[in-house]
Amino acid sequence: MLRLLRIHTVPSVAEEGGSTWLQLFFDLVYVAILVELGNRLSHDMTLQGVLEFTFIFIPIWLSWLEFVNYGRHFPVDDIGQRLLTVFYMAFMLLLAFEIHAVTGATAGIFFLSYGFSKFVLALMYARAWAEFPNYREMTSHYTVAFIIGGLLWIGVALISPLNLWFLGLVTALSLFMPALIRLARKLRGVPELVMPPAKHLYMMHRFGELTIIVLGEFFIKLATTTELRELSAANLYFGLCLLGISVSIWWLYFDHLKHAGLTTPGSRIGFWIYSHYPFLATIIAYGVVGQKIFTTTPGAPLTQAQQLMFTTALAIALLAYGAIEWASREKAEPLYRRPQPWVRVGSAAGLLALGIWGGTVNAGLLVSMVVAIFLFQVGLDVYKRLQHPETLNLQEIKT
Repeated sequence: MLRLLRIHTVPSVAEEGGSTWLQLFFDLVYVAILVELGNRLSHDMTLQGVLEFTFIFIPIWLSWLEFVNYGRHFPVDDIGQRLLTVFYMAFMLLLAFEIHAVTGATAGIFFLSYGFSKFVLALMYARAWAEFPNYREMTSHYTVAFIIGGLLWIGVALISPLNLWFLGLVTALSLFMPALIRLARKLRGVPELVMPPAKHLYMMHRFGELTIIVLGEFFIKLATTTELRELSAANLYFGLCLLGISVSIWWLYFDHLKHAGLTTPGSRIGFWIYSHYPFLATIIAYGVVGQKIFTTTPGAPLTQAQQLMFTTALAIALLAYGAIEWASREKAEPLYRRPQPWVRVGSAAGLLALGIWGGTVNAGLLVSMVVAIFLFQVGLDVYKRLQHPETLNLQEIKT
């Protein structure tokens, strides 16, 4: 039976970059999860609703990151790994069904499914312990850590699923578990764990794929909105402006990702990874408010809450993107550019000013000013990349 689980039905691939079809299939679960998470925020855009959204996204994002980290260390695609991935996906789908009730009477189901998903990760690392003897110390630590993590989340579900202090403690332990393992070994004077070779290109591909999914959620919301039966010229204009904002985010992020290197001097992989949490969370929030802007009556102002959430979400997204480009310096190659922190800070300040002191600006004027801020950054990005004429291949341009 164990030998059957180790059978590969496709050739093993030793490339550092890219994802397997299994990993891309796994990502589809997060389409459903993020749609439900966005719908929850759409139904409650109060301060409490925003805080709950921010908190709930932490374990959801961690569940994706922990699976990606396993694939980064042990790129296995045998029958056993496929079965465990399907179990993990099943628990995540159950979690998606309960997102609306996380702070309600059935919150325990959300935390139970999340806890059992940790046991699946523990089984993955237990299999790696058997298959990769050079890394048994590392895999044993992670196996135990995920078993403990699963028990803690199940404890939350059974004892006090609505105790925010308990939830915060367990979430913090899950978030900082790798750092706690390293700290414990350091305090005991034990050498750091021997880890498999770091696959930085793989990590960049996986984060890029998740960013595409998050950006795509916005298009799903626009295409499936039921509030508009007929589109007016104003609605089309709102849609074009919102498309301009989304394309600008895509342009800035992926042009940088193409040139970035997590091993470039000055890069900080840990900071780069965790800066994606606010970046992705605020893009989801932007999509929620963007849908409401798209369906706004022409000439009508947004509510103060909508205006503030729209501009604040995009301001934080820009600041997080600034942190991402600072933590992953671009390689000194044709068409590269240096980080532009002051451009991000200045643009974010402008967005916040629009939200706080903009008064009751009508939706058309607000979205026009916001898209102008983003298009300016894209134009500046292109200008900076073309500062060195010798980097252009004029022969290719002519042909």
